[in-house]
Amino acid sequence: MTFVIFVLLFGCARGSNLPAVELNELVKDFRDFFGRRRVRALDGLSISVNPGEVFGLLGPNGSGKTTAFKICVGLLRPDKGDATVNGHKPGTLAARRATGFLPEESTLLPFLNARETLRLHGALAGLTRADARKRADELIERVGLTDAATRRVKGFSKGMQRRLGIASVLIGDPDVFILDEPTSGLDPLGARDMKELIAELRKKGKSILISSHLLGELENVCDRVAFLMHGKLLKQGTLEELLRRHDVHEMHFKGARPDDVAALEALARERGLDVPRSAAPLRSLEAFYIETLGKSGSGAGSGPEKHN
Repeated sequence: MTFVIFVLLFGCARGSNLPAVELNELVKDFRDFFGRRRVRALDGLSISVNPGEVFGLLGPNGSGKTTAFKICVGLLRPDKGDATVNGHKPGTLAARRATGFLPEESTLLPFLNARETLRLHGALAGLTRADARKRADELIERVGLTDAATRRVKGFSKGMQRRLGIASVLIGDPDVFILDEPTSGLDPLGARDMKELIAELRKKGKSILISSHLLGELENVCDRVAFLMHGKLLKQGTLEELLRRHDVHEMHFKGARPDDVAALEALARERGLDVPRSAAPLRSLEAFYIETLGKSGSGAGSGPEKHN
């Protein structure tokens, strides 16, 4: 299976009028030795990812996200329904050339070092030896593994393996990225870097199908999301459609003095408005972490992640 995942890392041109990924009424059952159904992993799932779009699949463990991804890259076949990547059936050479797949669990070869791993992926993606060498060095720096370029993968922390896995998906420059829990094992700085990378790929017109059970990681990167439960699609739409509240209005003021705040609160109450909360906003813990540690903590060889 490791080799199958490796050969997904090719790149080719995409038909502009085709969905990047389309799943149509997918049904997938897992059965026991006697053919009896143990679990229905997907139950009529239909979604469509547009070219240049970041689409998030959300749901708890066991909701069917990974099964859907494996069908997209040809590692599983649905019992009913069909899927396409750039109009091609998953598992075909055309679909593989268009797709970069990052599985949830690392499939890296432990006896290779980081540079060798990327050069191997580059060769499998059809790059010349010189181009693979150049691209590998660029990506090692991009994902913060410069200090670990010659270390064997078996000595990497989970976060470092994740960074290398991301680089191995990037080296073939595919049109469609399928990322299963891409920030798994990454510290907040690594997760921030991943969000920035996704934003870069979107600007380049790449299509991204991504999953995470950490909702905050997807909130600022996805154009649309779909919620799954027991293999069924519950809701899908843009974040604006799904998250906008119409019963509350929020305003932010900079440089407001205490008497300014009191006057605004009094005016609101005079107009019959309820003011359930009025206070200076809190930053998120993630934002404070990144502000405190800064770029200096994002390298693979720095900080506690090196020893995890």
